[in-house]
Amino acid sequence: MRLVNSFLVLIILFSSYNVFSEERSQNTTPDSLFLYVNALPNDSSKVVELNDLSYTYLKVQLDTAFMLGQRALDFSEKLNYEYGIAKSLFQLGLVFRYQSNYKKAIEYSKKSYNLFEKMGKSGEKARVLNSLGNVYKRIGDYEKSVENFLASLKIYKKIEDSVKVSYVMNNLGVLYLEMGEYEKSLEFHLQNLEVRRELNVSNEHVIKTLMNIGAVYRETNENNKAIDYYNEAINLIDENTSKYSQLLLLQNMGDIYQIKRYFKSAKYYYLKALKIEKEIGEQDILIYTLQGLGNVLIMEGNFNEGLSYLLKAFSLAKEQGNLLKQKRLSESLIWAYEKADDYKNSFSYQKIYQSVSDSLLGIEKIKQITELEQRYEAEKRDQQIVFLEKEQEIQKLNLSKKTIEANQKSFQRNILIVFALLAIVFVVFLARKNKKINEQRAEIADRNEKLLKSNKTKDRLFQIIAHDLRSPLVSIESITQLIPYWVEEQDYESLSRLSKTLELSVNNVLSLIDNLLNWALSQQGKFPYNPESFKIIETIQDAISLYIPIAQIKNIDLQFSSSKDSIVFADKNMFLTIIRNLLNNAIKFTPEKGKINIGVDINQQFANVWIKDSGIGISADKKDAVFELANGNTQGTKGETGKGLGLFFCKEFVHINNGDIYIESEEGKGTTIIFTLPLFNIAEN
Repeated sequence: MRLVNSFLVLIILFSSYNVFSEERSQNTTPDSLFLYVNALPNDSSKVVELNDLSYTYLKVQLDTAFMLGQRALDFSEKLNYEYGIAKSLFQLGLVFRYQSNYKKAIEYSKKSYNLFEKMGKSGEKARVLNSLGNVYKRIGDYEKSVENFLASLKIYKKIEDSVKVSYVMNNLGVLYLEMGEYEKSLEFHLQNLEVRRELNVSNEHVIKTLMNIGAVYRETNENNKAIDYYNEAINLIDENTSKYSQLLLLQNMGDIYQIKRYFKSAKYYYLKALKIEKEIGEQDILIYTLQGLGNVLIMEGNFNEGLSYLLKAFSLAKEQGNLLKQKRLSESLIWAYEKADDYKNSFSYQKIYQSVSDSLLGIEKIKQITELEQRYEAEKRDQQIVFLEKEQEIQKLNLSKKTIEANQKSFQRNILIVFALLAIVFVVFLARKNKKINEQRAEIADRNEKLLKSNKTKDRLFQIIAHDLRSPLVSIESITQLIPYWVEEQDYESLSRLSKTLELSVNNVLSLIDNLLNWALSQQGKFPYNPESFKIIETIQDAISLYIPIAQIKNIDLQFSSSKDSIVFADKNMFLTIIRNLLNNAIKFTPEKGKINIGVDINQQFANVWIKDSGIGISADKKDAVFELANGNTQGTKGETGKGLGLFFCKEFVHINNGDIYIESEEGKGTTIIFTLPLFNIAEN
């Protein structure tokens, strides 16, 4: 049987790995924190909260964690907030580590370290070094991993942070066991057990240390001592023990029973571990659990089921890009296929095993080559320095001879330069003076042009008030005089017609007043813009319901169609004003028994709203001017008046809400107006 027991033992210790880091209690949900952080002002406090929220999302949604960390970095750079930049770079390094993008993780962590070193932030430097130790460990570069862990430990001891000292000791104990240096591993874990008991930390941390010590003893074939430490850990488990710690203990128990060849018990603990792994989404330990299950099943004689577990574990290791795991799993697969006399597949995985081993060996070779290159460059620089020193002695002799001549020439040159500079300053002064005069002239001309345009606009508005506002009011006055007469005559049919006419007149007045008020606010620059998220179809349906009676007066068929509702991000009041103006215009310019269709199309980024009528249409020469304030008088199919103010504001409001509006029309064939609004996007809004 080609099962390597030391491999199984190494699995156990890695599963006991306690990520130092960034452990903190969370009293609120990520979503509630997201809303809270979004509402903060764009200052340094928001940078801190964005990084904290990014860490909260690390084990929830990595894409969101990256987006939040990048936003924190962007804000920090805009604010020139150096500490925030360093903190954000470190957080992004953590995200890349969780994504198994180790190259980026190292790059961002080193940038963060350099900034913290510049600021003299010892604790932050130690934290980055510890994280780098974990990254190098994952890619199998143990020398750099040890180097970074020891540097981190030294700083934490110096600043007397016992809690962080405990974390780094744990990481070193785990690393040394994986490297096969059992005495060093046991030394760090036993020291750490004393530190954690003195600190009176939670059972959770003591349990992990006990499991790590048990793993070391198991690796040195002292299984009875290992079982003693595991039992001590089991006795400390209570209702506050995390799923992760329970998972580690189950994994360890499964492994030790596999070593003792108690296969039934081993399967029992592996399957319980697998259940928790699926529950909490743990990927690293999952690979080892699958491998343990596969090995046990094959040793029991259940080859096909056992092989499926091993292949799944190998596939996950490839996805992670973890060469060490691929090496160990390929070794298990070689043994499994040999056991089944499938030498073809066994040979295939032997090649994979060799390839992965070469890759791991390549890391060490690259390092050695780099050291040789650095040594060569250092020797080359020493030779260049000797040569340069000799050159400098010769140059000094020549320099003393030329100094007197150069001083004389320099004096003459300096006098000429002074005169030249004075001339240049005078020319520049005249040029700037002339430029300022031209700018003032241009500014005066621009102000005159704006003043003329403003006066024309005001004249236009006075015409609107005099005509459009007076006409419906006169109509209302006439109707109010007729109402008593028709009541006295009990002619309710005529009263019904009058009520519809009255409703139309009042609606025209209200629409005109709304637009005039909007114009006044926009001229003062005080128009309120309050974007929010809302359901577009539901909002349109509410607006349409107000215009159904008005459309019925002219026997117009008002229809609405849409595939599905969606949420847009815009100012709801502006949106309703746009819909009201467009519906009002469509009814005004559509003859009796005509049709008006309203619809919404949704694409990936925008909602496209369109209102199509079968009205009188617009001639080609007037179509380009419909959205301007002074676009000429227009009359509806029943003599309704209009001045184009509504369409002017439709365009303004659509643009304020980051959309676009355009028109399709042909005289005598109706008009279609389409406008767009952006959909709600959680990352931007």
